[in-house]
Amino acid sequence: MIKNIIKVVAGLLMIVSVLIGYMPQPEYLIELTCISNTLGGLLLFADGILSMTKEKICPNSLYLNVTVSIFIVFLICAGSLFGSYNFNFSGAFFFLHIINPIIFVCFYMIFVNEQGRKMRCVLIAPTMTMVYLLFDYVRYRLTGEFVYGFIENEEFTLAWVIVAAIVTYAFVYLLSMSLFALNRFVHKRRNNRALR
Repeated sequence: MIKNIIKVVAGLLMIVSVLIGYMPQPEYLIELTCISNTLGGLLLFADGILSMTKEKICPNSLYLNVTVSIFIVFLICAGSLFGSYNFNFSGAFFFLHIINPIIFVCFYMIFVNEQGRKMRCVLIAPTMTMVYLLFDYVRYRLTGEFVYGFIENEEFTLAWVIVAAIVTYAFVYLLSMSLFALNRFVHKRRNNRALR
């Protein structure tokens, strides 16, 4: 019961930080930061509430998808500390870029047990991130600019887009596999300690 209350509170914290950070500037609601934090908060909140009445309601695949996306947000924001690009870390954005991703990854590692799932399930873990990047590319084709503007506006050939999609999928898949394997390791250690 306490675990579910903690999930509800963490989910609310994530949702409130999204509202505080993005409501004054709704034109940025399409950022992966906003989407991944919102989905993560809703997932924790819903799972906490529904788990109070049922055993397990949210599939592990949802947790892994959101964990990968929100962890990518964290890695990109942490990369900005090297000075090649800038991110907003003031106010609610400190939570959105740093605190919330750490909280969500910790929840995934502690409360989601991947022991019973096979490695092949990780193949669909990059889905959320890849769908977001597809949305960003379609938006670029329509407006001429990407959401974050990391890439200079230029005409992309179909071959370049396909190669970029394959490389991105491979990177996100490896990141997913790392998080999945770490989760299994954490729960294996917990199970071994419980048997002693």
